[in-house]
Parts: sequence; structure tokens; C-alpha cells
Amino acid sequence: MVKKQYSWILVLVLLLSSCSLQKQLVYLQDVDEETMENVFFKEPIEYRIQNQDILYIKIMSMSDEANELMNVTSMRYSQNLYQNETSLFINGFSVNDSGYVDVPVVGEIYVMDMTIDEAKEVITKRVDEFVIGATVIVKLISFKFTVIGEVARPGMYTNYNNQLTVLEAIGRAGDITDFGNRERILVVRPTKKETRTFRIDLTKKDLLSSDGFFLLPNDIVYVEPLSNKTFRLNIPTISLFLTSVTTLILVLSFVLK
Repeated sequence: MVKKQYSWILVLVLLLSSCSLQKQLVYLQDVDEETMENVFFKEPIEYRIQNQDILYIKIMSMSDEANELMNVTSMRYSQNLYQNETSLFINGFSVNDSGYVDVPVVGEIYVMDMTIDEAKEVITKRVDEFVIGATVIVKLISFKFTVIGEVARPGMYTNYNNQLTVLEAIGRAGDITDFGNRERILVVRPTKKETRTFRIDLTKKDLLSSDGFFLLPNDIVYVEPLSNKTFRLNIPTISLFLTSVTTLILVLSFVLK
């Protein structure tokens, strides 16, 4: 009788933990076919260039001589120029503390607090003073973000797209572990004036309209652990303990008969 009681306790503990875990693993739990049409995405914030950002600037014109002078290296040898982060740092155009980028021949151009499109327009106007009809390409190549906490691969990552969502960032980090709290995600956004924070619940559709849904360069995503993480980690030990106690009681019941 005693053995059956302990066995039922063991089974109940395991069932409750597994059911709770299953519910906590699901994203966007309140989204279905009926409510999907009512989900509104938050407009992504356009990033504005800050000091120490690194820009990719490429100038193309009909003049090979101008191309050779205005670009970092010869067009013929640029195929493998941006294959790793070291090359990006060395060969990119760094925005100095005063907010300027120094483009060969063209000179210093102020780009601080501009969007990428605005910076492209300003640089194109300056280039037109030297080469008429040149095409200018400007991209941000220092879009780094960090994911820490209960994810499979925490660390710093580089984004090569214009936009990045918090779901994509977590996906890059290998998704949240079974012990991560999907209801408490913290996005930390440092700026030159202040540091902003956003709380996001990945189980609710409201995350799609949160200011922290679209990430900006240097954002940090922190996935908190579940409050009962320690208990779940110790479930095998608890199971072994209950099994040992049940066996011991069974043996004692036979000995004392």
C-alpha cells in the first residue's frame, strides 16, 4: 500500500512538471486564425548613425581612375574584402567622435544622427562635386546585438540586414532552452543619452506591437530563467530519491513482518 502511494506521488510530480513545461514552450499562444487579422506590427525604428559606427561606402562611376581613387581599394581586388569582421573593421569607414566619415578624395562628411538613406544622399551630393553621375552605396556594417541568458548559444552576433526582430535574434542564438522564461524577455537598448529597457512576453501577440520587437544595433536581449528551474533540474534526483524511499519502505515492511 505504501509503495503504491509513493509511486502515485512520483507519477503526479512528473506529470505536473511536464504539462507545465509544455505550456511554457509555446510562442504567441493567443494568436489563432480568428485573431490573426487583429495583430498589428510595430513600425520599425529607423536607426540613426552614431559615432564609432562602421559604414560600407562604395562609389561607382564610368571613370576607372575615379573609382580607384575614391574607394578603399581597387575595384579589381575587392572581391574578398569583406569576408570577416576584421576586414570589415579595417576597410570600413568609421564615424569619428565628431560625427564625420573621411572618404578618400571627397574628404570628411558629417553623417551623425542621420539614417542610412540620409547619409547616402549627403555623400552622393558631395561625390557629385568630383564625379558627375556616380552611384553611391552606403550600408551599416556594425549592426551587432547580444543574446544572453537561457538560450542555446548566448553571445554577440552581427546582423547584415536592415531590420532584425527579437524573434530572429533569439533564433540566431539557437532558441530559448526548456528552462527559459518566454514570458519575461528583457531588451536593453543603450543610447548616447540614456539606456531604455523593454519587457516582452513571447507568449502574447502584444509583442508584435512592442517598441522592443524590432532591435537596433547594440541591443541586448536577456532571457530570464524559469523560477522553478532548480526544481526541474533536480527532477531526476527527486525521482531517484522517491524510488529509493519506496524500495526501502518495501524492504522494511518485509523484514518487520
